[in-house]
Amino acid sequence: MKVIDFRARPNIAEYAAYLRPRLEDIAKQTGEFGRYAAPDETVNGFVDQLVTAEVELAVVAARSRIAQDGSWELTNDLVAECVAPHKDHLVPFGGIDVTDISFALAESERCIEHLGFRGLCIDPFQVGITADHERLSPIYELCESEGAAIAVTMGGMPGINQPLRCGDPIALDEVAQSHPDLTLIGSHSGWPFTNTMVAVAWRRPNVFFENSFYHFAPGAEILVQAANEMIRKKMLYASAYPFRPIAETLENFKSLGMATEVMADVLYNNAHGVLARIGALNNEAR
Repeated sequence: MKVIDFRARPNIAEYAAYLRPRLEDIAKQTGEFGRYAAPDETVNGFVDQLVTAEVELAVVAARSRIAQDGSWELTNDLVAECVAPHKDHLVPFGGIDVTDISFALAESERCIEHLGFRGLCIDPFQVGITADHERLSPIYELCESEGAAIAVTMGGMPGINQPLRCGDPIALDEVAQSHPDLTLIGSHSGWPFTNTMVAVAWRRPNVFFENSFYHFAPGAEILVQAANEMIRKKMLYASAYPFRPIAETLENFKSLGMATEVMADVLYNNAHGVLARIGALNNEAR
């Protein structure tokens, strides 16, 4: 069965430096749920893992907080550099810090126009705003006009000192209504607001979501029921590597109990459709 992983990053030194403290913080609060730690690796090693696990493509997103503290976690330029030799396996999405909207819009334009990215990722909850905050409108308008996708971090992770409501995917409903031609992707199944994420994806043709290993979380049976009965065309598989191992997470996901034809959509067809819709496939023969 073909697979596209919609959220995975190589655990190169630049990202490992960000990841390890996050994993330690999560593990302190949640036990085994956040205890996996991937070894340092090269991009080639990351691609080798994907090939071994029979993952055809992985979406690799940058992670930025430059406007907050002057540092980068995984820069857009670094992601472009990592992906360039591996375009048959990796699809880049830009990471945009929305603290300073002028900077964010300029960087969004640079990612799309200069780096050639067809998708962006934003984390409004990290700066204490919801996805429908007016500050974000220029970025949504840009992506809609350019035919690019935007992935919005949803739900609530430990270690982020912001109100949980900032990760509520109900905010995507209004964004989708206001920008009907914008491809929106909610992350982490919107957990713990999974029912809401399902409802928004069900009622809005331009909204999709990826699971990002939250099929391990309490209440994950909602995902199986929703995929089998309501939204088989709207869910995208994602491992969240290096938060979870690539091959093991994929096998865990396959055992959840989705119907075979539904699993084929969630693991591959839906993501392929989204990437084709935004012009992110380098090989149209896929």
